[in-house]
Amino acid sequence: MIFLYNNFCKEIKNIFLAASKKIMKSIVIKLAVNIQLLLLPVLISAQNAGTTVSILGKDGKTYTAVIQEVSGNKFRIKYDGYNNEEWLVRTQFTVIAVAANQNAVPAQQATNSTPDVNSLKAIFEFGRLKGWAQQPHVNKFNAFLRILDADNNKKVVVFLQQATTASARFFALKSLLTGDSYPVVQKFIGELNQYPESFQQENCLVTNRRSIIQQWEFSCSVTVVQTFLADLSPRYAWEVKQIPNFNAVANNVNHPMAEQQKLLLEKYGGVASPRGDYSGKAIGINDALNELVGPIVGARYYAQQVNEPLQLILPKIRSQIDKGFDVPILVGFVGSQAKHFILTLRYRQTGNGYQYLIYDPWDGVCDYVNENTILQGSLSPLLTQWKISIDYYYPVQ
Repeated sequence: MIFLYNNFCKEIKNIFLAASKKIMKSIVIKLAVNIQLLLLPVLISAQNAGTTVSILGKDGKTYTAVIQEVSGNKFRIKYDGYNNEEWLVRTQFTVIAVAANQNAVPAQQATNSTPDVNSLKAIFEFGRLKGWAQQPHVNKFNAFLRILDADNNKKVVVFLQQATTASARFFALKSLLTGDSYPVVQKFIGELNQYPESFQQENCLVTNRRSIIQQWEFSCSVTVVQTFLADLSPRYAWEVKQIPNFNAVANNVNHPMAEQQKLLLEKYGGVASPRGDYSGKAIGINDALNELVGPIVGARYYAQQVNEPLQLILPKIRSQIDKGFDVPILVGFVGSQAKHFILTLRYRQTGNGYQYLIYDPWDGVCDYVNENTILQGSLSPLLTQWKISIDYYYPVQ
């Protein structure tokens, strides 16, 4: 995987570096570097023996293992609790903890205080209870706890306590679980500490009202992927939201978000054209999901055509969300041939039935939509001018 992405990530970095001469140079450079980190989740840290990884077995169960040896782009792993070993490539596992000599918590951070060992759980529970942690984060956190002794547990807590609010501490921990190194998170914490907690929440989450907007006519597909990645990584969401007009149509081909979306769209076979210009080319979403999101969540996506009543489809979508997976959906606009990707992030049950938190890249917003509204062919308060059909959804295998 690292070889496949090296040139691609260099292109992203070069584009952002060039754009930085015109738009907020320091912010754009940080985004260029951090997008590489997100598209290549901890690939570098996975190169050494001793790294703990998570593997989705053919039986559907998740197993933990430790890398024993690295040879080129292949990794010899030994399963926890089993005697068998096998060679894998990078896309077949997810890093959940790097080797002891990598990503180490700075030693000086451990001398500041001696917090209660259970504080790490408290930091995580704060965000989980607010709905900010998906099941993959829960799984990685539990695996993280299993390999930490009491001393290292304290060190991590002291490191996170540099953040001045409960929200910032959780966002820093979640970013560690996503694959960010301690130096990256250290810098992230320093930036968070400059703002009040309400600002931290607004800019580290994509489940609030303001979110990423598609800059091109047919870039709803890759914008959904960007948003999915930002939902997984608070640090990436933070970097994105520091860019001017991340949630508005910039009408500028040199705008950082427009450039990244164009690059992604063209990488997967699409053609970018300005909003309202239908001369471009749309793409499917399978490849982008499986190359960019799949390795992080340890799952593989596929397109499922909707050929049965929505009353039977929506429970299946809720089941995927229960497992911690955002669910992309391809909708059609009734009376036209137009298609549009949206992303289902969460759901909740009210006295009037289920509501789904849906992200619409065209307007760059998230909002709850009643299930009865969806069944009637509407996404109101999103896309209110159209009657819609749900044509495909994208579950994990």
